[in-house]
Amino acid sequence: MAGLFELQGDVAVVTGAGRGIGEGIAKTLARGGARVVCAARRGNEIERVAAEINAAGGEAIAVPTDVTQPDALDALADRAVAAYGGLDIWVNNAGGSPIQAPLIELPVAEWHATLSLNLSAIFFAVRAAMRHMREGGRIVNISSVASQDVYAGSGHYCAAKAGVNMLTRTLAHELGPRVRINAVLPGFVPTEVMMTALDIGTDDLPELARSLNLPAGRLGTPEDLGAAVLYLCSPASAWVTGQCLRVAGTP
Repeated sequence: MAGLFELQGDVAVVTGAGRGIGEGIAKTLARGGARVVCAARRGNEIERVAAEINAAGGEAIAVPTDVTQPDALDALADRAVAAYGGLDIWVNNAGGSPIQAPLIELPVAEWHATLSLNLSAIFFAVRAAMRHMREGGRIVNISSVASQDVYAGSGHYCAAKAGVNMLTRTLAHELGPRVRINAVLPGFVPTEVMMTALDIGTDDLPELARSLNLPAGRLGTPEDLGAAVLYLCSPASAWVTGQCLRVAGTP
């Protein structure tokens, strides 16, 4: 049974790996046996995560990357192959939007920035990854429950993440059987980006949890998302592709 969730010998790239959900994913994949390339714009954050993975007995490097730049994504893929000799897993986690506004009042620049970070970056990342990905590769896109549910004031983000879902399903058809590609839709996980968007602090989290009345009884954690990504990257999900999995503590 343990072999169903082992990633020994795999090389994994995780974007947005310097904190929050991305950090949880990177560390979980490392515990599964993958060698992890941690990518994000903030070099100091991914250096810390990589160092903690290495100190725990895993293997990781940090590669500063702006995922909105296609050339930077190509360089990230090249660096992963140069460091570890191949590429098996790519997790598109970088994303988010700290701004809330009705769509007709949203600054046009923010519309373009949100789509660039949350949708176009995934398109370009998949193209970069596929130049190197080995047979049996796995790609996981981190979408959001906002791709399926309406959140007034976050329409730009909801639209971008809905695009991620359809991009995932289309790519599953186009890239299979060489590569499996799935998406994970997180619910309320108190990351820095989420709390900024909601204009709340740590002291507000208990009230947020009560107001949401989640059937699972609590807010999510980066480890919850890491476990879901581990499943979608492991042999346990060998017959799963093109799926959008809600990991949200609620249906």
